Amino acid sequence: MDRLSLLLPGILHKRGLHSQAKASLVVHQATEWLHGALPLFITDLDVLKFADGTVTIAAKNSIAAQECQQVLPLLQEYLVKDCQQTGIESLQITRQR
Repeated sequence: MDRLSLLLPGILHKRGLHSQAKASLVVHQATEWLHGALPLFITDLDVLKFADGTVTIAAKNSIAAQECQQVLPLLQEYLVKDCQQTGIESLQITRQR
């Protein structure tokens, strides 16, 4: 019997959902990593999306943005290693209004 991990990518490609699944994985992994790395800012940082090779993170205030900016290289390193073949090129922080 084939393993689900071997069948799932083919099914997602066939249904046209592979890119959405990759984006969801990147957003989930980035959110989990940020919660572990910056537990005081869990409510102030939201990973919004992964599109065109860029992960977008929204910060509710400038302090959260500054703290997140300091750990971005570590987050990018983690995501490139953990979410291989997703094409992560950059991370950006935006202010949430």
